[in-house]
Amino acid sequence: MGALSWFIPQEKQFFDMIEKQSENVLDGVDAFIDMLDNYDKRDVKLEHIKELEGKGDKMVHDIINELNKTFITPIDREDITGLVSSLDDILDYVEAVAVSMVLYKIPAPDSHMLDLARTLQKGAREVNKAISLLRDFKEAKHIREHITNINTIENEADVQLRKAMAELFDDGKDAVHIIKMKELYDNLETATDKCEDAADVIGDILVKYT
Repeated sequence: MGALSWFIPQEKQFFDMIEKQSENVLDGVDAFIDMLDNYDKRDVKLEHIKELEGKGDKMVHDIINELNKTFITPIDREDITGLVSSLDDILDYVEAVAVSMVLYKIPAPDSHMLDLARTLQKGAREVNKAISLLRDFKEAKHIREHITNINTIENEADVQLRKAMAELFDDGKDAVHIIKMKELYDNLETATDKCEDAADVIGDILVKYT
């Protein structure tokens, strides 16, 4: 943000930065869906996901750097860092799955991966919507609706993971295949957990300020 950051109202400054980070996370999740839908171009699609993850890391660095030199913040520092960290984790897990799929030479995403990925996409969209309203606590009712939606989506991912695991261990595949797929399923579901972590932070913020 540079020297000019000191002329930007602190509320706008931090909420703008976090909203941009959230939008980048959603872009990363959308890029992952695009990779799954166009898996024959997975190497190119993976590079785009890596670029977005790198962009997200820089955003985290910029927010923390700004936080360290700002005396007064619009919400508690621990809430800012918790929210930023949860958002960063979502994209980290997405990138990890995308990289592993290429490294493990997964021939094609299966139905369980597609289901988990699209559930994650729904969660990331709800997180982004909640964060876009966060600067105005008059929108608390609508923000809480998005939080409820995220909790429902995370439960949906839990059910999908259990189904995926049950079929994985029942399909007679070799142990190496099971280990690879289990990791991919787990990481996709964990990314959705991180959406819920972000929602929990947002909920805590509402309790403190509304």
